[in-house]
Amino acid sequence: MAQQNQPFGFKVRQRFFALTATYDIEDMATGQQVLKAKRKFFTFLKTIVIEDMQGIEVATIKANLFFKNKWKIIQNGNVIGLVKFPLIRFCGIRFSVELMGNEYHASDLMAYSFTARNLNNQVGFTLDRRILTIKDTYKVDVYPPLEPVFGLAATLAIDYKYFQNRN
Repeated sequence: MAQQNQPFGFKVRQRFFALTATYDIEDMATGQQVLKAKRKFFTFLKTIVIEDMQGIEVATIKANLFFKNKWKIIQNGNVIGLVKFPLIRFCGIRFSVELMGNEYHASDLMAYSFTARNLNNQVGFTLDRRILTIKDTYKVDVYPPLEPVFGLAATLAIDYKYFQNRN
């Protein structure tokens, strides 16, 4: 994991053979898989659950019903953050992440590389989408004091909202 002022680095890779969107989340420093995420079947709201390797839930991400433009980040039954997308998309992808009073914004015209910054222009996390891969693969760097689950939640929400239908 990260040292002081060094980002937590992760590779998020969608599994090729899976009944539903399933992701392996690997720590870039060690090369070990540390988390997994899976879309739940048969739920009223679009739901993705992030679990550790023992199957213990770390966080849940739930989309709002109709537009899927707001995704709640839930830990231990409490909403701890929100990933928000604009209702109307002209080009590229824009989103913001609200976390306990802090808000981070990011956008990219080509939808491949994002840097989420707060109002003080401090980087919260970066997200790079790999091209020329069969299934979606992302490199995510989350900078302290931000918790890694927030950058990972934003990555999974972006993938589900914008890229799931093309696979």
